[in-house]
Amino acid sequence: MKLIPLSDFVLEQEKKLENILTERLPIIKTTSALSKIIDYAKFLKQPLKLGMFLPMDKHGVVLEPLQFCCTGSDCGCMGMPVNVSSQEEIDEYYQAEDKVLFNGFRSKPAINEVFNDSLKLTIYLEMFQFMNVHENGLGGGDLIGSTIEALAHADLGIELTPSALEAIGIKE
Repeated sequence: MKLIPLSDFVLEQEKKLENILTERLPIIKTTSALSKIIDYAKFLKQPLKLGMFLPMDKHGVVLEPLQFCCTGSDCGCMGMPVNVSSQEEIDEYYQAEDKVLFNGFRSKPAINEVFNDSLKLTIYLEMFQFMNVHENGLGGGDLIGSTIEALAHADLGIELTPSALEAIGIKE
């Protein structure tokens, strides 16, 4: 057997299980841990996209975060966002936000660049590279591949959103 990434191995084993044990041992297919492992492997194989970091509309345009003039109902805007004009825009933003997989990113002026303030991390999605600032100065490098798994291999400290955890089958 050739050396292959763990996610490839897990998905290969899932196919073997389906072929060999479909009718004989259905309990194996329904095991929660096995299901999570397979779902995580599939999650890691997804190609990196800007919408995994930032809320985007159906046309691929990054949506600006909702801005509120106040937080209570005792002000003029009644706690509603001031940078949208309709409930549909508010709903669109929250639906797009639910599709974001990684916490804490914001857009940079350049297309396909995202930045995380708390991690002091910039990811260049077009070039599959990253740059971070740490106590020893600047760091960075190439992402090995163009999938979520490349982020995991780079060990950048990126946190998953509740939506990402739900996709894997993990409930917080």
